Amino acid sequence: MSSPQHEGRWRAVAPIALALLLVVGGAGWWAGIADSGDESAAPPASAPSPSPSPKADRAPVGWVPSAAEKAQAKSLADGLDLDDLAGQLIVARSFSNETSLDLVRKKHFAGVMVTGQQILDVTTDDPLSRVKAFNRQLQAAGEDRGYPVMVPIDQEGGLVARLTDPLTTFPAFMSAGAAIEGHGDDGAAAVTAATRASGAELRAAGYNMVFAPDGDITIGVADPIIGSRSAGSDPSTVARAVVAAVDGYTEAGILSAVKHFPGHNVATDSHQGLPVLDSDRNRLRKHDLVPFAAAVADAAPGIMTGHLNVPLIDRGVPASLSRKVVTKGLRDNLGYDGIVITDSLGMGAVMSKYRGGEATVAAIKAGSDLALMPADNDQAYDAVLAALKSGDIPEQQARDSAARVIAYLLHAEASRALPGEPGSHADESEALSASAATIVAHPCPVPRVTAVTPSGSPSAVAAFRTAAQEADLPIGSGTSVAFLGEGVRSSSAAVVVSTDTPYGLAASSAPTKIALYGRDLPAMRALVKVLQGKERALGRLPVDIGVPRPKRC
Repeated sequence: MSSPQHEGRWRAVAPIALALLLVVGGAGWWAGIADSGDESAAPPASAPSPSPSPKADRAPVGWVPSAAEKAQAKSLADGLDLDDLAGQLIVARSFSNETSLDLVRKKHFAGVMVTGQQILDVTTDDPLSRVKAFNRQLQAAGEDRGYPVMVPIDQEGGLVARLTDPLTTFPAFMSAGAAIEGHGDDGAAAVTAATRASGAELRAAGYNMVFAPDGDITIGVADPIIGSRSAGSDPSTVARAVVAAVDGYTEAGILSAVKHFPGHNVATDSHQGLPVLDSDRNRLRKHDLVPFAAAVADAAPGIMTGHLNVPLIDRGVPASLSRKVVTKGLRDNLGYDGIVITDSLGMGAVMSKYRGGEATVAAIKAGSDLALMPADNDQAYDAVLAALKSGDIPEQQARDSAARVIAYLLHAEASRALPGEPGSHADESEALSASAATIVAHPCPVPRVTAVTPSGSPSAVAAFRTAAQEADLPIGSGTSVAFLGEGVRSSSAAVVVSTDTPYGLAASSAPTKIALYGRDLPAMRALVKVLQGKERALGRLPVDIGVPRPKRC
């Protein structure tokens, strides 16, 4: 799985990311904005000159629109009347297919985000056909625009996968950290291959943007919502995983958005309330921002902002709605020139304070190109249109945002589609799980399993049984294997396997403990090969679970 191309990419990106972080730690953004709420105030006479924006001094190294695409996008954006421009700044929350299509046709919404059970009617014989059909309807609804409608999806892998069967399922993103920790460049190549495969399938299903990967750095067992969605607890590992994942998506021709800037590295779930990211300048520079600086250096197509109160920067204001964070920080200081999109504006962190269309207007004023999933689409649209007409949202800023989004949509549409139908990339998923699989404890010599009795998490057991049968591993006797899950926190089985975060392994008394990071069939195929001694589990824990690394036999 060695990838000289990917190794070269990381070696090119790493010093640029470091340079960006040095700018962040200098006399620019962090040094000034925490001291005054007045953005227009002149700096003290004794203050050194602000560091120049890095975007003026570097050529993008990633996947970016061409000059012709940018020129075409500017022309299209400049031609929008205010009614259409208002809609172009919003990605709608879908309440029904009919209302979603109307928002695209009549109010020119940039796109529609479909979530939950609405995305997949599992009662049909061919559920993916309905998804494809609706995505084609969305594009048809905006066919007079001259560029595609944005059709995004949350598809990170693991527990956050809006579409499952018949698409290939992939392990949680923590598998990326384990693979990179254990295998270095080969692990990163496995991550890129997996996201390239996932992106190709999503594109074949009619999607042109994926809200992944997570640039968040998990805080460990107390993490309330990110958990295995993060590649780990080490900023450098997370940064490498982010770059590897973005590269795969862009090779597939699908836009990606690294989330949740400046890092959902907190003990509060922003779905419920407004978390506080209480980092000082040093921690922001050396910890929280490292993965996002790497994403900027890699010219990631999109970055999603999180609903986080960062007192050092803009106390009490969600980062997603803060001009100090979005424009001064991400744009001016980090030099980011791709699409900035908010996290869902229907989340508790925003809804508790901002009513009606207030949050949508605040997000656009802050510098976001797209406001995602307002709680009420019509209220959000009316508020943005009123703000454009009054000048509260500067018209040129809005047109620049529209042009940026349109350019990337044109670029994605023009990109070569990779071969392979949905469901055809199980090998890439299994390869990532195999690279990530981590032996946390084992006896010496390591026993080989010749028959097995599985127990624990029902979904994991079902997938494991299928994988075992495929590999001619007898089931019903022999070695006991327990899968951790709801209600199965530890076990005295001979082998205990975690299929999400690995923290539960610390409480187990089993002689053999394995961290897997996935519970679907491709992951279980990788596990069966490990148990049979056909593959070695050489991944490394990307988080600390309080268990010493096992010695080699």
